[in-house]
Amino acid sequence: MTISEDPPSPLWASLSRETFSAARLEGTYETDVAVVGAGISGLSTALHLARSGTNTLVIEAGEIGAGASGRNNGQVIPTLTRHDPNAVLKALGPDRGDRFLRLLEGSADLLFETATRYGIDCDAVRNGWIQPAHSEARARIAARRAEQWQARGVAAEVLGREEIATHLGSAAYYGGWRLPSGGHINPLAFTRGLARAAVGEGASVFAHSPVTSLSRNRTGWLVSTSTGSIRASKVVLATAAYSGSIWPELARSIVPVTSYQVATQPLGQLAETILPNDEACSDTRMDLRYFRKDRDSRLVSGGALALQAFAKHRVPRLVMRRLEEIFPQLKGVRADFFWGGRIAMTLDRLPRLHRSADGLISWIGCNGRGLALSMAMGSVVEDAVHGASDAELPLELTSPQAVPLSPLVNRIARLVLPYYRYRDRRELSG
Repeated sequence: MTISEDPPSPLWASLSRETFSAARLEGTYETDVAVVGAGISGLSTALHLARSGTNTLVIEAGEIGAGASGRNNGQVIPTLTRHDPNAVLKALGPDRGDRFLRLLEGSADLLFETATRYGIDCDAVRNGWIQPAHSEARARIAARRAEQWQARGVAAEVLGREEIATHLGSAAYYGGWRLPSGGHINPLAFTRGLARAAVGEGASVFAHSPVTSLSRNRTGWLVSTSTGSIRASKVVLATAAYSGSIWPELARSIVPVTSYQVATQPLGQLAETILPNDEACSDTRMDLRYFRKDRDSRLVSGGALALQAFAKHRVPRLVMRRLEEIFPQLKGVRADFFWGGRIAMTLDRLPRLHRSADGLISWIGCNGRGLALSMAMGSVVEDAVHGASDAELPLELTSPQAVPLSPLVNRIARLVLPYYRYRDRRELSG
């Protein structure tokens, strides 16, 4: 088994035909906007800024795609994890909520169109995304969810038990719903291609240059590394769960969660019996089960642990056992790849757009739906950088609010998993 606990993802790296090499920041640079973090969020922001003629420089602590952007499952899902349209409208208000929902509805379009426009070779497959329901009660919720999107003109489909079995190649679910606009990609390849696209539009990108300090004076910002510095009029922080101490208030406003990924051996002809239409899938459990195929017909899935010890041995066993419950034909199939990474969760599972008192800008809180949302939020951050009024933005510009007892919560958050699993079992049995 090829195992990696450090970036990049061994699977996505082995499959990526996209390459991108960036120099270390050395010397002093001046720019209009410095973007810290070269994941999809930071690179989408840089691409939007550069296309508008803004002098933009991106700086990354490690390799391009080293963080969550290049380490996730690769599902392109234009929805939030928990909030349906009506809940978004209630939480954000009718006007702002409608603007955010329109952004979300078009987020997968933007990602796939960007891949096409810049020729990003990321194994893009746009055959839809499915959310199967693990209980009869969840099937009813899934149907209402689809109906809310349909009411907004989105081509969502309600799937009955037989239909979901046909889409999945499994009779383990009670129904569900489908979004034809979703799909899946090699996320590391897309991130590398997005960096290439940003550079092609005029942005500068540097890697292996962790920021050591960030300060502001009367003339602007000074972003320092061990080998260089950047003087910028404005700074965007696009570091999500990897924010660390650069903006402490931002880091304390989210709960970083470790997510693990596992890929099977190539399935050969067996792959034709699983997700025969090559769709992406993530179910309704609180302890989520999700899976998609890569271009070599591996099944790529993942999971989380309450206790992280011996993860590289425990997670593959856990994931393969769950996959065999859904697809009994996988019995005897081995796991070939394992890796992990961190995602940024907010307590209410809604994203945030932040600006500090001295003008530092960031958005945070992908909550496990980072690919499409990160791509779409690039234009929002661009608008914020250019001084758009709060009333024009799909998310309110706020100051980060620390999670109560943040250090303690970060340590014990994963211990909620046993409760999630209890709830899932209770729903299934009830």
